[in-house]
Amino acid sequence: MKRILLFVVLLTSLLSSCGDDEITRDPNSLGYQYFPLEVGRFWIFNVTENEYSRNQVTKTTTFQTRELIKDITTDQTGREWFRVEVSRRNSPESAWTVSGVKLISMSSTDLRILENNQTTVHMVFPVQDGYSFVSNAFKNEDHENPVYYTYANLGDAFSENGKNYENTLTLVQAESKNTIELEKRNEVLALGVGPVSRTNKDYTYCEDSSGASCPYGEDYIITGSDRVESLESTGKVE
Repeated sequence: MKRILLFVVLLTSLLSSCGDDEITRDPNSLGYQYFPLEVGRFWIFNVTENEYSRNQVTKTTTFQTRELIKDITTDQTGREWFRVEVSRRNSPESAWTVSGVKLISMSSTDLRILENNQTTVHMVFPVQDGYSFVSNAFKNEDHENPVYYTYANLGDAFSENGKNYENTLTLVQAESKNTIELEKRNEVLALGVGPVSRTNKDYTYCEDSSGASCPYGEDYIITGSDRVESLESTGKVE
């Protein structure tokens, strides 16, 4: 009788483990669809860039960028890379001008972006809220200075410029602030859509602790810049 009970316990444990493994292998739970990749897919972003001096916006530039997956290439190791053509135009009525190319590769464990001869680990799978990973693992000179990306707001809804996304993931790429400087970079990814919002801020605040030349400790921007990219449209060209 004891042997029969032991067999039932082991069988139940085995079936439970198999079930957990199947859940883990589900593509949706892994997070692949937060950055869907296929030839012909494109994303068009409205971009606003600001430059600051003495706490005033000195220059504002607005334009659109398009990221279009043109084709697939394979490297010497057999890894496939999607070749993404990056274009820019000053207004929706203007023609696109190619401004660069980047490569994106997704495997079962990570998503990498190769741009300007630098490879960045952009995502790792499965996605887990609060999980951090090293993004610059492929930059030899930076091994002693790892840069961490962190997942946040997994599954949360997100709205921007009248567009609503029910299920998103925020990729925090940099987030630090003290009395004299701020650095913030993040990207919001929507399930089945890909990137929908990107924010990049770099500010240097007043460093005069006496307050004689500028307001100290009040986020007074001496110099700085920011860039916001908001998804205008996405789709697929045949």
